Amino acid sequence: MRLNAAPLRELPPVTRWLVGAIFAGWLVKVVFGFRASFYLGLVPFNLTEQFWLWQPLTYQFLHADFFHFIFNGLMLWMLGRILEPHMGSRKFLLYFLGCGAAAALVTAAWQPGSLTPVIGASGAVYGLLGAFAFLYPEAQVYLYFLFPMSARTLAILLCAMEFFMTMSREGSRISNITHLGGLAAGLLWLWGERRWRERPVREEPDPAALEREEIDRLLEKVSRKGQASLSRSELRRLDDYAKKNGGRA
Repeated sequence: MRLNAAPLRELPPVTRWLVGAIFAGWLVKVVFGFRASFYLGLVPFNLTEQFWLWQPLTYQFLHADFFHFIFNGLMLWMLGRILEPHMGSRKFLLYFLGCGAAAALVTAAWQPGSLTPVIGASGAVYGLLGAFAFLYPEAQVYLYFLFPMSARTLAILLCAMEFFMTMSREGSRISNITHLGGLAAGLLWLWGERRWRERPVREEPDPAALEREEIDRLLEKVSRKGQASLSRSELRRLDDYAKKNGGRA
């Protein structure tokens, strides 16, 4: 399994739609500038104090500049081509938006009073990277398109890097906590889903088998102690069973 781009016509439908949506969001940012970032981006103060609840979704489609859009769009293009067919289109869309929204909530909780807008699909894209590493841990990928490693190693390395940069780069223009939140949300989602699928399932007992087990117990009692040992209800139970089965007990 290798990450690479595919022609637009070969992209699954939701991936194609999402790439188009973030392109449209980039154009909105170009036209409206800071106003788009303030009202449609993620502003932690506006979310936690003003309850602008649309922002954890809309911020994912705005991008700061062309290269920001190209990087996230290319990663979505390559990862969506593989993950959407594996997950199914509906689940893939929910997963992408869910990771992005979870990353927004982590960001707002980390800096609740901030008035600095956070924009971009990076939180959701990091969630996709986590999904790729979870589902295809031994697949070969290239860090920064240069250094080969397994997808599992890449996820561990990215997690460590984002954690370190979150702790050490206060005031940076890059919201590393958003990346970390999206990656963690995606991994927790898939881990929880796997645990749920693998949980022990209690099988419902077969009524016919339970009935036969009861009849066998009564017949064994008759063979050991005689018919006189049965109560009226037990005799009635044997009689009903015999009638239902054509006289065979």
